[in-house]
Amino acid sequence: CCPVSLPLVDDTFHCPTCGAPLRIKNRFVKAVTCEFCQNVSLYDGVRLDPTGRTASLAQLKSPLFLDATGRVGDKSFRAVGRLVYEYDGGMWQEWFLEVDDDGHAWLIEDEGRFTYLKKHALTEAPPPADSIQVGDELTIAGQNLTVTEIGEATIVSAEGQFGTQILPGETIAYIDGASGDKEVGLEYGERETELFMGLPVPREAVVVDPDPFS
Repeated sequence: CCPVSLPLVDDTFHCPTCGAPLRIKNRFVKAVTCEFCQNVSLYDGVRLDPTGRTASLAQLKSPLFLDATGRVGDKSFRAVGRLVYEYDGGMWQEWFLEVDDDGHAWLIEDEGRFTYLKKHALTEAPPPADSIQVGDELTIAGQNLTVTEIGEATIVSAEGQFGTQILPGETIAYIDGASGDKEVGLEYGERETELFMGLPVPREAVVVDPDPFS
């Protein structure tokens, strides 16, 4: 079938650093990278606040690309942003998606494996990251989970727009866990701690429309 055209939010601003036009692509966006000067600004729904951070571009092999459209399972999406994390084991990338009938989500891509995650509200502060060990049993936002991995990662690249206030150059602590068939992740950033839950996605379930400019 034909790709679904996902609506843009009609909010046009100008980059606080270079003055280039910036269009906010959806109401979930919290940070914007200028495609002209690569400076990153925070967005609070009203104004753009320059951070002084510049986003470098790391090219990792992927079937996705910025502004790509396609489907994850039966959900149509547009990729509006990408973050690349580096850790001791290498790199992974996270695609910020605008999803038809599902608001927004993150598609995590790590060595050809995909996980579809949605952000969930934290009903209470989670334990400090340095107090958690692999194998611990935790209850986070009503979910019982077993911790499977802990570590630190640094955002080394960013492009587009993304629904987090974690910025290029920042190092986060992360906790990954399993709750039944769900995957659960905590990211401890400088400004906020975020909770994500979702499911692994088979590679064949991620279908990307051809790049019209290639």
